[in-house]
Amino acid sequence: MTETGISPSVDAPIQALSPSNGDTTPLRTLCADLHARITAFLQEDVPTERLRNVQAQCRHSLSIISEALEKYPLETLSLSYNGGKDCLVLLVLYLSLLSTHPSLPAALPSILIPPPHPFPSVDAFIATSSTKYHLSLSQYTSPSMKAAFADYLSGTGRSIRAIMVGTRRTDPHGAKLSAFDPTDHGWPGFMRVHPVLEWRYAEVWAFLRHLGVEYCGLYDEGYTSLGGTNDTRPNPKLRVVEEGRVWYRPAYELEADEEERLGREGLG
Repeated sequence: MTETGISPSVDAPIQALSPSNGDTTPLRTLCADLHARITAFLQEDVPTERLRNVQAQCRHSLSIISEALEKYPLETLSLSYNGGKDCLVLLVLYLSLLSTHPSLPAALPSILIPPPHPFPSVDAFIATSSTKYHLSLSQYTSPSMKAAFADYLSGTGRSIRAIMVGTRRTDPHGAKLSAFDPTDHGWPGFMRVHPVLEWRYAEVWAFLRHLGVEYCGLYDEGYTSLGGTNDTRPNPKLRVVEEGRVWYRPAYELEADEEERLGREGLG
């Protein structure tokens, strides 16, 4: 197991997508590197049906992000980022498309709405990855998600018109969503953009591991869906009892979408 939480397999990474030594690659260089890597992956003769499905998912997601960039000036487009696996896929694809954007800002607008009792390791990963990926991350701990978005849009995000979210179809409340959904009545008004809506759980992990994207270390401890310390446990489907010792296999060994949230209280 490497320090990035990646073990060799058919879907093993080429190399890390971004530096892990504390250096920060300039945004324009980072975007160009990601664009080259995504392009190479889409042209690759991959060895498994799953990776072929991931290639198709990437093309679809890139088309949605491209549409968002056509509809909304970059300064009015934000990203919801919590350090989880799904928003990492979204972030990498988003950055890859920005490689040819004529006017990149110093950092990209983004919003974090953490759970009431966050994991310290998740907080640490968010801090390092938001720096690495040049996110201007605004954190809100308002009483509700609705209030958090209202505070964001009336404060640092007052110019934002659309927010990209890493929600997938199998997530709670994801069944009826579409790629572009305005917020519901009574909510702060903005367009919700869902580029990775149709991705399957196993496809997310195939993408991250094949391209070598660093992820939060909790996933290697059997956590498959990250909430707070009060409602999140390792997934019981990954539990192993061996010679009197209990341990958990890594998140990427889970297959079924419907088992993703078995470690989340009230979301199983």
